[in-house]
Amino acid sequence: MRFVSLALVLSAAPLLAQQHNLFPPTFTPSPCAAPNSCETFTDSELPNAAFKFYGLQLDMHWVELHRDEVLKAMENACKRHATCLATPGTTYWFCDDILTTEVHAIAKNMFPGDAQFKNFIETWLLGIDIKAEAKWFVAQKCAKDLPPQPHTKPLEIWMSPPVLPPNYKGKVIFYALDPDTHIPVLVSFAFEGQIVYAPANPAGLPATVYPFDYTVRYKRVPNAEGHRDVVAPTMTATAEGYPPVKFPLAAEIPKMIVEMKPPPDKLRRGRNTFTIEARDATTGKPVEARVMMGDDPIGDTNMPITIELNRKREHPEIWVTSLFDQYSDVVVARKN
Repeated sequence: MRFVSLALVLSAAPLLAQQHNLFPPTFTPSPCAAPNSCETFTDSELPNAAFKFYGLQLDMHWVELHRDEVLKAMENACKRHATCLATPGTTYWFCDDILTTEVHAIAKNMFPGDAQFKNFIETWLLGIDIKAEAKWFVAQKCAKDLPPQPHTKPLEIWMSPPVLPPNYKGKVIFYALDPDTHIPVLVSFAFEGQIVYAPANPAGLPATVYPFDYTVRYKRVPNAEGHRDVVAPTMTATAEGYPPVKFPLAAEIPKMIVEMKPPPDKLRRGRNTFTIEARDATTGKPVEARVMMGDDPIGDTNMPITIELNRKREHPEIWVTSLFDQYSDVVVARKN
């Protein structure tokens, strides 16, 4: 079940307030953690398994020469994996993917460019994956017999990218850590008004450490001027044993720069022709939006508009609204 992108893990950044480490050096082991959750293929089985499952060549001499050094470096990751398996609400594939992510982060500094090392690691992890379900079942049964542990502190949640730029389209990955045990937590994430799928997660929906493709869908809310602003959607994070957490998605709001030419104070009685230019504040590209006078549409941005004014030059409020809910409404000229 190793679907996690190492690049995303290395670039992880805080969603809320501060930088977090998904794999802090110290954590609280579970009393139900198996003594060896990283049980895998035997030494004699490793070369055959490497070829059978991956078509890889694994030299037995390399295994005998370097195995102990590699396993020593992975001890803490295996202990974290064992506690993960014993944590209520986790799945064994989530814990396997957490282990894979940590192992890859450690492995990048070991035996650079050595293909045998890579073949060993991938085959070693596969063996753990195959045996994990049985260990998870025993650990979960043990955990259910323990007194429930109340969670009074909010989960530490962050994501990569740390903030989504306007009109972001790309991969997103969330992370979650228990603030007391410092163990990764399997958290499900729901987007307000939007169904998002995460194929990398066997459950199919966004959850801790599983990357997914995402395009921000903003929502519109009333403002004090009687118009509507575009804001980021609200996220809901749920995990077994923890109260649900709601927070706004860390996404920059697109801004539209609007300018009326000639300006509103140049309007005269009778026939007036003007253009309301609109462009994106980040890209500078023209923005297609609807120009309103009071409750009535009178034209589109970046196109000439003609209106008739009485001798007092009276007119309702002139304002601009996004056709596709990508920008907040902008008032160009107040009612006079």
